[in-house]
Amino acid sequence: MFSSNVFLFSFIFWIAGDLSARIGEKRGSLEGRLLKSNGIVLRSDEIVEERQTGMPYLDYEAFFPKPYEVRLYFKSSDGTRPKQDQLETKNLKLAFDRKTAPKKPLSTINPTEKKLDGWELHVLYIQGTSVLEVYKKTNSITKQEQNFLLALQSGKSFWTESTSANLPDGKHSALGFDFSRADHYLRAKIISSRSMMFFRTQTDEFFYNSLMKEREEEAPESIKGF
Repeated sequence: MFSSNVFLFSFIFWIAGDLSARIGEKRGSLEGRLLKSNGIVLRSDEIVEERQTGMPYLDYEAFFPKPYEVRLYFKSSDGTRPKQDQLETKNLKLAFDRKTAPKKPLSTINPTEKKLDGWELHVLYIQGTSVLEVYKKTNSITKQEQNFLLALQSGKSFWTESTSANLPDGKHSALGFDFSRADHYLRAKIISSRSMMFFRTQTDEFFYNSLMKEREEEAPESIKGF
C-alpha cells in the first residue's frame, strides 16, 4: 500500500489552492522560484556534461522536439547560496558520486569543514515548458523527502504505485516508471537511492513511439543481404 503521507500532502496542497504541478511550468516561473531560494544555474559546459553522465533521459535526446533546452540547477539543503569554488566539477562530482561516509562523533567534526550538501535539478524544457525533471541529492533521498517530491508534483490529483506492466493495451513507456498520477498526466521513476525523475506521460509515450518508428525504419536495412 502506498504511503498515506502522500495523500495527506496532496490533500493539504489541494485545499491551499496555491500550488500547481511543477511539470508544465514555464522556465521563468520555475527559475524565479528556485533563484529566490538561493538556487543557482549550472552554466559551465564542463559541469553540465559531467553531471549529465548516465542520465536516462539522454537516451532519447535524438527525439526531443525542437526547440528544446536542458538546464541544470543546484540548491543547497540548508538554503544557503553555495560558493563558486564549491561548484567546480571535481567538488560536485565528489559531492554527488561519493560513497556515504561513516558518521563521526560530533566532537571530531571540524566546524570549518563545510561539506557541499544539496540537490541537483535537471529540467528538460520543450518550447520553454518543463516536461521532465530529475531531482538528485548528494546523499540518499529519505522516504519523507520522496513523499514531498511526489506531493509537489501532485497538482489536484494523487499518485499510486504503478509500473508499465499495469498499462492497458496501446499504452507504452520508454523511460519506465514506479508511480503514476491518477489523472495520467505524469509518471515518476526512482532512478537510484539518490535520484528521482518526473515526466509527462505524453512525453514518455512520444519517446517510445519515436523509438519504435526508428527501429521499424532501420530493420530492413540492417538485415539487407542475408
